[in-house]
Amino acid sequence: MPDSTLRPVVWAFSTSRLRHVFTSMAPLLAEVADVRVFDRGFEEALRTARDVPAGSPAPDALVAAGANGTYLRDHAEVPVVVVTASTVDALQALVQARRLSPRIGVVNFQRSVAGLEQARHLLGETRIEQRPYLTPEDARAQVADLAAQGIDVIVGSGPACEMAEQAGLRSVLLYGQDSVASAVRQAAEIARIARGEAARRDEVRRSLEVLETAVVAVDAAGRVRTANPALLRMIGLTAQEILARPLAETVPALSPERVLQTGSADVDAVERIAGRVVVVSRVPVTEHGVTLGAVVTCHDAATVQRLERRLRSQHRPRRFEPRYTLSSMVGPSPAMARVRSLAERYARTDATVLITGESGTGKEMVAQGIHAASRRRDQPFVAVNCAAFPETLLESELFGYEEGAFTGSRRGGRPGLFEAAHLGTIFLDEVGDVPVTLQTRLLRVLQERQVLRLGSNDPTPVDVRVVAATHRDLPAAVASGQFREDLYYRLHILPLHLPPLRDRPGDVAAIAADLLRRALARLGAPGMHALALAAVLPRLQAWTWPGNVRELENVLERVAILYADDTSRAVGEDELAAVMPEIAAAPAARPAPATRDLRAARAAREREHVLRVVAECGGNQSEAARRLGIGRSTLYRKLSAR
Repeated sequence: MPDSTLRPVVWAFSTSRLRHVFTSMAPLLAEVADVRVFDRGFEEALRTARDVPAGSPAPDALVAAGANGTYLRDHAEVPVVVVTASTVDALQALVQARRLSPRIGVVNFQRSVAGLEQARHLLGETRIEQRPYLTPEDARAQVADLAAQGIDVIVGSGPACEMAEQAGLRSVLLYGQDSVASAVRQAAEIARIARGEAARRDEVRRSLEVLETAVVAVDAAGRVRTANPALLRMIGLTAQEILARPLAETVPALSPERVLQTGSADVDAVERIAGRVVVVSRVPVTEHGVTLGAVVTCHDAATVQRLERRLRSQHRPRRFEPRYTLSSMVGPSPAMARVRSLAERYARTDATVLITGESGTGKEMVAQGIHAASRRRDQPFVAVNCAAFPETLLESELFGYEEGAFTGSRRGGRPGLFEAAHLGTIFLDEVGDVPVTLQTRLLRVLQERQVLRLGSNDPTPVDVRVVAATHRDLPAAVASGQFREDLYYRLHILPLHLPPLRDRPGDVAAIAADLLRRALARLGAPGMHALALAAVLPRLQAWTWPGNVRELENVLERVAILYADDTSRAVGEDELAAVMPEIAAAPAARPAPATRDLRAARAAREREHVLRVVAECGGNQSEAARRLGIGRSTLYRKLSAR
């Protein structure tokens, strides 16, 4: 058996029955890694990995599954491998479950298990229902729903199995020995590479103080044919160690496999190699349409090293450029014209903006547009969803913390989002969901423009513009004591309300045309825009859109896939109904009752003609009005008529 000091140290964490699989596999993987198993999860597991007793070997990598693994991957300082169900284990679990019942539910964290539908023919008459989940509450609800539908046995993660048994169902763990072995081997390989790089890291960094390009060429099988000295210095290996070996094995971050398979270039990808951030471009080498190999180039510089240090100190990137401008808000209705006009005026000031409106109306788009039109446009735009964090995490996310502020706090502390947004804009989405206990601290920041990190006595001045948004009725929340009145008035300086889509039906054509054009362009079928829009616009105009623009975007994404899939034939009504069932029952146009008078019938035919012309113009209402020989205001009135 290898000396334990040479083996990678891998710690496995689980609070469910997966822990027993870890324990049984640890001796079998002793030659691969020194595996230790802990009955801990989330913050407790993170503290265990960080607070290693003096004299004990620290872990080189961690292994966990599900939400526990995702949490550790986002917070731990060492690499984390999340256990995923292998095909072998998934099939074995299904076979075991089939012995218990032909009615099987699969409940897995975040994603469905690939390949299970194809396995039905191997199991005979079997009903398989897959349900991914995101939170424990979601998992419990999925198990309860499956039980209500007659499912007898649950195949899933450890927590899902425990919930199934609490609900009176039988369960089979989705993860088995093959899944655990694969995860531990991957963690050990990552640790081995990281250990090998540690001794040469300082030398490599000194060699990359000036800009230079590292180049490696591979053949059609991905084996290294040649590498220049800059590349060898960057990865810390010798030519003998990588020549004739698959690049995907020796330096996984530079893997050219996708480029070799597709024959398409992959340029300017950001990767992390040996603890540093590099910009990687992969270009195929082809001859007569045949891919003969690929060339991979890596660019590094002192600026990238400075960015790496900043990313490490801030844990993850905090600033990004806004994707939307005020011109992104499509819609000719007077209501949207007023929103754009107010947003343009608000952008000229630094006062706090409170955006209200139903979910899906585009509140963050407006916030980004205000920032992009303001004097702060070249500074950070930092967005945080206040409803997405538990209270304890939200406080540290917003205000930051000092080293030692709480158990598990990062060495050196960490700045909060208000500091990250200094000189720019911070967008507090769903501000109505901020816990009452944090509202006092938020109020003080808005009043004093100073942030006090957790565990600190020295406030940090910040120059930020605050844009907040909520779908809640804040005055009602104030009246019920769920929201501080003084905080409400501190936010309610420049109010901006986004009307729901049902209140501005004349905007549907323009928004639909824009969203459908983008969706078809992404799928490589822009030429299908006019045909697709003409087919669906009458039904879109008749729907009330309870989910607002977000619902409209989802529907059009499905329509785009349908039209991009087969451009050689017309799409039938049944196919359209299948991809947009929520509006399939809505009438494409109001039928004329038998008793309708001549004027009403003429108006109905006129509106159908107007809708057809708008569709032919791709939703461009100015062009449609020109073709119809009427003004835009008249066109909008005819589109809004019911």
